Amino acid sequence: MLRMSDRKRRANRNECTGMIELYWNVGNEILRRQQNEGWGAKVIDRLSIDLKDAYPELSGFSARNLKYIRKFAEYWSEASIVQQVVAQIPWRSNIVLMDKLSDERVRLWYAR
Repeated sequence: MLRMSDRKRRANRNECTGMIELYWNVGNEILRRQQNEGWGAKVIDRLSIDLKDAYPELSGFSARNLKYIRKFAEYWSEASIVQQVVAQIPWRSNIVLMDKLSDERVRLWYAR
């Protein structure tokens, strides 16, 4: 039988995983749009405004965070790695890994 703290921890982990998978999907959409529309199209700025308008109750869609979200999707192009490894750690930890480590194998090692 799960204790209450175990249930809360599991719920928080599931919420974190869902958010990071959402970020990965948004990041891939940014990459796709930038490829189709070009860098000068201000894809991130427009998307930030659109997401904030559509989902005012959600945070995390600032232009700055969307740049990290784009980088996240670019750095972790395989969905299986995202689901099995990097979605299991907090978003802030993912940002630190992206900022500090350029080698994908090393980033993956630290994420695991």
